[in-house]
Amino acid sequence: MLAKSHIRNMMVMIVTVLSGGGILVLASLKTAALELTVTGPQQIIFDSDVSGCDGHHLPDAPARAFRDDQGRMILFAPNFQNRAFVGYGFDSLKPDCDSRFMAAGKAQPDLLDDRTWIHAVYTNDGKTVYALGSASFMPYRHNMPCKGRTQRIDCWINGLVTLKSTDSGKTFDYLGKPPHHAPFPPPQPYRDDRKIAPSYVTVTNIINWQNYLYAIVWRREEEWKNSRNCLVRAPANDPSSWQVWDGNDFIDAAQLTDDGWQVHQTDCARVGPRGITSIRGLVRHEGSNTFIAIYQHRQRNKDGTDRHGIFYSTSSDMKVWSEPYLLLAEDLMPDAGPGDPFAAYATMIDEDSQDRLFGTVDDTASLVFVRLIPKRHNGGWRVPRQLVRYRVSIRK
Repeated sequence: MLAKSHIRNMMVMIVTVLSGGGILVLASLKTAALELTVTGPQQIIFDSDVSGCDGHHLPDAPARAFRDDQGRMILFAPNFQNRAFVGYGFDSLKPDCDSRFMAAGKAQPDLLDDRTWIHAVYTNDGKTVYALGSASFMPYRHNMPCKGRTQRIDCWINGLVTLKSTDSGKTFDYLGKPPHHAPFPPPQPYRDDRKIAPSYVTVTNIINWQNYLYAIVWRREEEWKNSRNCLVRAPANDPSSWQVWDGNDFIDAAQLTDDGWQVHQTDCARVGPRGITSIRGLVRHEGSNTFIAIYQHRQRNKDGTDRHGIFYSTSSDMKVWSEPYLLLAEDLMPDAGPGDPFAAYATMIDEDSQDRLFGTVDDTASLVFVRLIPKRHNGGWRVPRQLVRYRVSIRK
């Protein structure tokens, strides 16, 4: 089912009383209005049952791409094995079966070196490539205790770590020996009596804008209502030094000590509409200099029904965002019954972008996400996955 949505002008009235004559001055500020519309049928970029390297080759993160020093598109949508796809555009992408990075699987939560997924990449020459990875420690994998455990992910703790490649993204290493590799460490130390640990979990792709690298990270809290999307940035010439937006200014997310990264200030301000989950895609529309955020969401209608699928919002500064608008109606995990497919990990990529990070879009782009397809297998379930794209038109 295709859905069409509209971004309407948002008017912000600024009231200023001039001190001399008591004159009331009204000024209005507009964000640029964008309309995003899905314009074509789905195309399958990758099907794990058809061209997977092995049974573990399953897309498990939003698609991220960069253009290497040979002009090729290198696209990640990885699990913890961090394989990539290589080509010159979506139609020519082929899976590379080599693992480009794997964490050491260490049973030490403070090291954040158990399993790591590449979530964002940055390069200015296609040769030296930096990445932010989502680094998880899951005690069930190491037969470690977790009080009251009912799910494998209970007591899971997560941070964001930095990686670096000097061979065009063929292999990555941590930028710093663990735990010195984590600019976004967990806000609180690991505990085995806490089923939901405060964590930095995901990060969007990176945008290079006005001499800074920008991204949005998802900070999970014990109470869902306090979880939020946070705007972060690093100097374009120092991809290891990240700050968070606190509502007034950018402040250091953490400080490096002899013992590793220590949280310096983690009270980042909420960005994006209230009530949405993690923003997974972030791009800049060049024609209007407007930012677009992509995410999964559910909206409750007045009649008690809901709309669910992939939504978007727009912003002129990445701090204040429009309300959510439905882009594509898709079942999400809570909507799927046994054996029903569902969507996850949505983002947006313009394969014609002149930006080496594919962080910009023109008036056409691709919505890219993972579709999970549960299937019965030997009395249980297996869940093959597809990497799917839809063409999208963007207009003012």
